[in-house]
Amino acid sequence: MTWRRVWLRAQITGLVFSSVVWLVVAGLSLTAALAVIAVGVVCLLVRDTRVGLWWRFGARPASVFERERVQAAIVPIASLRGRHQPRIWIGPRTGPGGAVVPTLADLVVSSSVVRRIVAGELNDEHTSAVVSHALGQRPVWRSRLAAVDVYCVPWRLVEMVTVVFGVTAGGSRLMGASWKIRWIVFGVAIVENVQAARWNALVVVAIVAVLSGTTPALRRRWLATLRDLGDRQVIAEGLGPALASVIRASARDVPSLERASVLERPSGAVGNPAPVVKKRACR
Repeated sequence: MTWRRVWLRAQITGLVFSSVVWLVVAGLSLTAALAVIAVGVVCLLVRDTRVGLWWRFGARPASVFERERVQAAIVPIASLRGRHQPRIWIGPRTGPGGAVVPTLADLVVSSSVVRRIVAGELNDEHTSAVVSHALGQRPVWRSRLAAVDVYCVPWRLVEMVTVVFGVTAGGSRLMGASWKIRWIVFGVAIVENVQAARWNALVVVAIVAVLSGTTPALRRRWLATLRDLGDRQVIAEGLGPALASVIRASARDVPSLERASVLERPSGAVGNPAPVVKKRACR
């Protein structure tokens, strides 16, 4: 299965929820709906500009010192040498990898990665492995499917609120128990709707119940596919052992150690979600 199909499956909940929101907005005001469409088009046009990178990743241009240190550390990556050197940005929202390659000419790294480079905690090979992993995920950021992300803004807002609320109440056992007993709630709602012959409500409850079970699983599948895209590129660059060393230094769980073991294999037996980004990709 290609990464696009895995990604699209992970967006089902967002598409359904956002479609309902946009239908309500269009029903309330056609002018508001047209304004939203215009804003969406503008977001797509500026997503790779300085403003867009700031909005997406909180990115700022790297200082001269930061740029020189990062560019020196990624010399082992042949496709990013010489005139192919990317512009360096520093941003806090680069994800767990610490680096993102949103365009052919831009590299966004987290401040923590820059700090580790300057402090000598990451050598050139380690840094190149981290950036190479981000380079392997570049097709996702450059895909035209970015329009779906703009369309699913209502769902993204819900996810942001959920994350904030989850962090605030993360230690509450009541929250975990509430999520686990949702099937009982759904079951009672389905029985009541059937008895009252409320078929429209029954369909809605059934859809919500199914999505509550499939959304986390599809999300995990997508994150695993995204990780494999990066791992394939790292192996193609010959930096698998370097990334494995980084993983072993920061993780002790079995899945992470298994991933490190795969990266250290000469053949690099990783899944095949999509073709590897060829060298000299960043022209």
